[in-house]
Amino acid sequence: MMKFKTLKQRLIFTLTIGMLMSFMLMAFTSYNAIYSIQQNKINTSIASALERFTDQCDRDYYNLMQITQQMMPQGYVGSDVDSYFFADQQFDKAMLSRRISNNIEMLTYSYPNVQLVMYYNREDNAPLFSNLPPSEDLLLQHLPNLKQNLEIAYQPPHSSGYRFSGGQVISVTRDAVFSNSLKLVLYAETKNDMGENFDDIFGSQHMPYILLQIDKNQQIKYSSNSNIFKVGETLNLDSQKPSGTIEGYIWNRKDSHHGFTNVLLLPISGYNRELYAWRTNISLIAIFTLLVMVVTAIMLRQLIYKPLYIFEEEMKELGNGNMTMVDYNTGVEEFDHMFDQFNAMKMRIQSLMQDIENKERQRHKLEIEKLSYQINPHFLMNALNSAHWMAVMHQQHDIDNYISKLNYILSYSLGKSDQDTTLRTEIKMLKTYIELQKMRYDFEAHINIEDGFYLDTCVPRLILQPLAENAICHGLDENGILNIDISADYRDKIIKIIIADNGKGLDKEALETLLCPNGLDEGSFGQGIGLRYVYLMLESFYGRNDLMYIESGPAMGTKVMLFLPFQGR
Repeated sequence: MMKFKTLKQRLIFTLTIGMLMSFMLMAFTSYNAIYSIQQNKINTSIASALERFTDQCDRDYYNLMQITQQMMPQGYVGSDVDSYFFADQQFDKAMLSRRISNNIEMLTYSYPNVQLVMYYNREDNAPLFSNLPPSEDLLLQHLPNLKQNLEIAYQPPHSSGYRFSGGQVISVTRDAVFSNSLKLVLYAETKNDMGENFDDIFGSQHMPYILLQIDKNQQIKYSSNSNIFKVGETLNLDSQKPSGTIEGYIWNRKDSHHGFTNVLLLPISGYNRELYAWRTNISLIAIFTLLVMVVTAIMLRQLIYKPLYIFEEEMKELGNGNMTMVDYNTGVEEFDHMFDQFNAMKMRIQSLMQDIENKERQRHKLEIEKLSYQINPHFLMNALNSAHWMAVMHQQHDIDNYISKLNYILSYSLGKSDQDTTLRTEIKMLKTYIELQKMRYDFEAHINIEDGFYLDTCVPRLILQPLAENAICHGLDENGILNIDISADYRDKIIKIIIADNGKGLDKEALETLLCPNGLDEGSFGQGIGLRYVYLMLESFYGRNDLMYIESGPAMGTKVMLFLPFQGR
């Protein structure tokens, strides 16, 4: 088998094969296309139109039966008619007559296509009650019958009995026996415009259709063209098939739920004329050129554009950060070499990114440790100063208690910064620190901690003490109040920590500086260094920078809020 590895060789081979196959496939493709279109027309346009017509007829006949049911002696309209014939007084007859007319109008109100509804006396060929004026020459016995079902007769499409309408309707007549053995015929008709729909579907295609309605014996009860298929003739259709051909026509049948069958016929000559026109216009002009172009384009796409498309997708994936190595074997030496170079570039980018990431991680770790070692001496200096003043003021009475707490705080704070602890131990550390500071400063501390398993959640070390220190040493005045609330939102899996003071607060400029901890330089002290340490510890531990919020204003105190995620049980 010949192998073509270069793009030039494959292009020549593809174009040659495309030209040869276009001539071989033209006849086969043309035949299958014509046959497919013909079958689709039979199974879609004809069958679909006939099914819609049959469904509409079934609904119309059912609605008419519902109307005549209420006109029977036991119906609410028929009961008034029965009473009418027993009324002795003219006034009573007049009132009943008016009520009967109103009830008939109300009965037909919900059926917009229903036209004439009336009672009819066959003995004198006279209508008794009706919602519309009937034609003067209307004789129900002359109406054609599609099917007789006990006392109910179905009429196929015929002229309307309404005096001022000449349209086509279908109707139902029903025999009813009232009191004193009075026999009346109930008549109801409704518009039937499905013929117009057939005209819209097939008229535009210049295909004259014929609609037939036959009974179970295949006798024609209605024909839209009596010159070709006469009423009363027998139509010999294969009852086992939904479609077929007969006498130069293609037919399709659909059985009604009311016991008759609708048949739609189209002339084969007109049907084939459209197909011949299509074959002449499309086959001679388009098929050969189109097939050559399509086959050639597909082959060229496989050879050239598909590898280029793959390369484009790989470039997009690279832009999205996907550095996965992919081994492509297109069979074309030029493209395979290009993909090899692309993979080599990915490897170099990955190596550079890994170096940058390692350096950034190391720099971040060193910065956190530096901050931690800055905080520890800062607090130790304040604590030793407090111990000095207490020794002077209290003549060493509280030194033992103070130093004990100080030792615990120093031991806890001198641990490695990347060793995690739990919220419970952080709270213990916080309480110890506050007790130690209360020995020096005069302030109130209200600590409210909600008990729960969330207290055993791992958190970064030393994130509460710096916040309390800021409030005590930089926020509170004499006789200040420090409020600490710690609780958990179990639905959202959030630990809420609020540390608030009623001190002097911060102005807008100072607050904006604290809200951007990364903007604080390394020489900042006081509130800045403690908040910067907490901010960086939270960012390093959780990988997020939206867990700490500060609210403050001059003479309004300061509130620091932490929202830490935790895992539920």
